[in-house]
Amino acid sequence: MKPLNIILTIILLMTTHSLQAKELAPRLYKEKLTNGLTVIGKEIPDSKVATVQIWVKAGSIYEDRDEGGITHLIEHMIFKGTPSRGPGELAQVIEGLGGRINAYTSFEYTVYHATLSARHWPTALDILADSVLHSSFDPEELEREKKVVLEELFMRNDRASSKLFQELMSNSFQNHPYRLPIIGTEESITGFSRQDILDYMAKHYHPENMTIVAVGNIRFHELLAQGEKLFGHLTPAGMDKPDLPREPAQTQIRLFNLKEDIGKSHLALALPITPFDHPDTPVLDVIATVLGQGETSRLYQRLRNEQQLVYRISCSAFTPRYPGLLEITATLEADDLNPALESILTEIYKLKYLEVSDRELARVKRNVESDFIFNLEQIEGQARVLGSFEFISGDPREDSYLERIRGVNREDIIRVANKYFLPTALTAGSLVPRQQATSLDKVDLEEIINRAEETARQQVPESLVNPSYLQNVHRFKLDNGITLLVREDHEVPTAAIRAIFPGGLRSETLENNGAFAFISELLPTGTDKLTAPELAAEIADMAGSINGFNGKNTFGLKADFLARFLEPGLDLVRDILLKPAFSQEEAEKIRPELLAQLKLQEDNLPALAFREFNRLLFVEHPYGLNAGGRPESLASIQVADLKEIYQQHAQPEKLVLVVSGDVEAKQVRQLVESSFTAWPTAQPGENEKFLPPVPPAEPEMINLDRDKNQTHIIIGFLGTKLTSNDRFPLEVLESILSGQSGRLFSQLRDKESLAYSLSAFTLFGLDTGSLGVYIGTSPNKKEAAIKALWQELIRLQKEEVGPAELERARNLLVSHYEMGLQSHGAQAMEIGLNETYGLGQNHGNDYEKAILAISPADIMAAARKFIQPDHHIMVTVGANNNQDSKEN
Repeated sequence: MKPLNIILTIILLMTTHSLQAKELAPRLYKEKLTNGLTVIGKEIPDSKVATVQIWVKAGSIYEDRDEGGITHLIEHMIFKGTPSRGPGELAQVIEGLGGRINAYTSFEYTVYHATLSARHWPTALDILADSVLHSSFDPEELEREKKVVLEELFMRNDRASSKLFQELMSNSFQNHPYRLPIIGTEESITGFSRQDILDYMAKHYHPENMTIVAVGNIRFHELLAQGEKLFGHLTPAGMDKPDLPREPAQTQIRLFNLKEDIGKSHLALALPITPFDHPDTPVLDVIATVLGQGETSRLYQRLRNEQQLVYRISCSAFTPRYPGLLEITATLEADDLNPALESILTEIYKLKYLEVSDRELARVKRNVESDFIFNLEQIEGQARVLGSFEFISGDPREDSYLERIRGVNREDIIRVANKYFLPTALTAGSLVPRQQATSLDKVDLEEIINRAEETARQQVPESLVNPSYLQNVHRFKLDNGITLLVREDHEVPTAAIRAIFPGGLRSETLENNGAFAFISELLPTGTDKLTAPELAAEIADMAGSINGFNGKNTFGLKADFLARFLEPGLDLVRDILLKPAFSQEEAEKIRPELLAQLKLQEDNLPALAFREFNRLLFVEHPYGLNAGGRPESLASIQVADLKEIYQQHAQPEKLVLVVSGDVEAKQVRQLVESSFTAWPTAQPGENEKFLPPVPPAEPEMINLDRDKNQTHIIIGFLGTKLTSNDRFPLEVLESILSGQSGRLFSQLRDKESLAYSLSAFTLFGLDTGSLGVYIGTSPNKKEAAIKALWQELIRLQKEEVGPAELERARNLLVSHYEMGLQSHGAQAMEIGLNETYGLGQNHGNDYEKAILAISPADIMAAARKFIQPDHHIMVTVGANNNQDSKEN
């Protein structure tokens, strides 16, 4: 190299370095030259290979009326020689280096590309630049290449799938140039002259329309320098964005029929959908995979495997720069056109009414993402993605697209299906053997569409609850008043049964405190026909379990079986509920156990502290009673009393019966109706009504001395009820304080070493609730612990929570909620309690949305409203408390 050239190269590199390339992602860079040409490079240092591509915004949709196919013809001519390299020499250079060179044309752009060993990438860019900028377009070569393109055209026309696709596009688009073939027509191809090509190049091959994309073992600053060297001299044209005709909304069915000399028939359908950058596009990509991509897709399973109506079938979402199409194609026998069409439309329309299962949705989203990512294994695939994303959206990164795919949910699919899958928007067509009489008829097509829509609508059972957080939940109201809810989930062959009645602690008084704890233990110990050992044996023979439960607002039975034992298991639940034994013998076994638990409670200092806290906070409300009962009431209550309390509350019109698992809703309804009809409707009693407690007029404190090594402290306040919107910021507030990464743990344990055990708590009842903080500490740290607790509580009132801390708290709540519903038993209880409390079966979605919407201002407002230092309860239990403390 001459010294002057070396100096010029150094100056050029220095000039290029002064342009601050934007690193969009690790080792992904994008920069514009001063003339408007875009350079995108992805550095992969470990790669031995590089691909270089030149993208030109010159596709078939930008052709004028008399230019049909000229873009594609230019692509063919681009490697036919330049002033410095003769025909064939451009490719010879790349292939001589062991690489490959080619080009392709789409609706919206033309791409010239070369892939070779990374050390030769500057040569590849030089060859591509020479081809794109200096092609000779020799007239003799042009005439020869026209013949080649015509052969390609004839070949495409002979191919059934190509001919069907083009006819589908021509019918689906009435105005937009997507309707025209990229390759052009025989007439247009033969009519082009060299001057036509030069005029077209002058219009479209400007730096603003060009992008260099390189991926592999390259250095971006070198790519930028080389791009400047080869393209920097180009003058920007200052062109306006092309004004393409808009496609009007389709309001009528469109139909076409073709006949050719073929052996098998073909069917094609299309529905107008979105452009690439529309928010609904990821949902439509997922829908296309659900319907017809792969052997697990719905259309393949239904039409090919089950009904055997097609040989092949597929679905794809064409979502380019402008509004596109959802396309379905199938190969089949001509006699099966109508039934196949009806079946396809039924599967499409079902997405408007029936939710996709969690498993199917997760599988489909993984497949969409997987197909996309596997395409990135080859550097050519990476460059193709970078270029297409840049040209269509203006951003070469795929991250946001993949994130949107991951975020698609069942509600999105139903919403989008209802938005785009309109009967009047359908375009349908057939390609059948020439001798075949069968073809699609518009009258028949309208009838098929109506039947398919009605069939899809009818497949939604009236009992199906929609919307519902847990999918496939069915609700039935039986004649005797029982509310039956069934969730179908066939992933695991188990079945959970939950029988829930209003009752529990909220229905107790001081005199019968502990009655429902007693009932929950006594209830599943026998029926009028089975003794306790016999009942236990029946349950064990089915490897199942039946237990009572008792809470603050409800009580009942929970049973779990393998799904094949649902019917006998349900019969046992029925017998226990309708004809419980209430055996005196079994009661006298249970009574001492309940009394023993109360004594154990005295030894469990945290439990004792919470018992006293509830007693002081919920004055004259049943929540102030001990959930385990009082020794006096448990010792004196009679079996007849328990039976009477049970019968008052266990009435069919009060029962919410839930079955969740590998079951069929209709079958469960039949079983319950036949089994529980003998349970007559009773005269319902009055629902318990309580005035909610008011905060204490002044702080109340109680100290319980115990000869122990630790002191347990609770500071708490009156909270809110389950149906109040205040519960959501309070839950987030609790989450901020709790957990190993929460404020209490971080400050009081990690930094100040004040405690091993500490947490925040909330309770949301039907009438009222509570919130507070708890710590177990050494007696000599008691005052410091109390001071530290108050500091954290007051801090919530004075300082807004930071974004990272808020995000952690919200994510924890949502994740714990989701993780808590993995088993059929947990799902059944959630469904039953939501029904009992009137929260609705969409409560999970409402809950998650409410939690994720909580702001720092919401938390501060809740802290100021409910954390009331002048109206709190403080309980301390344990060693070395003040001598003037009250004893309980």
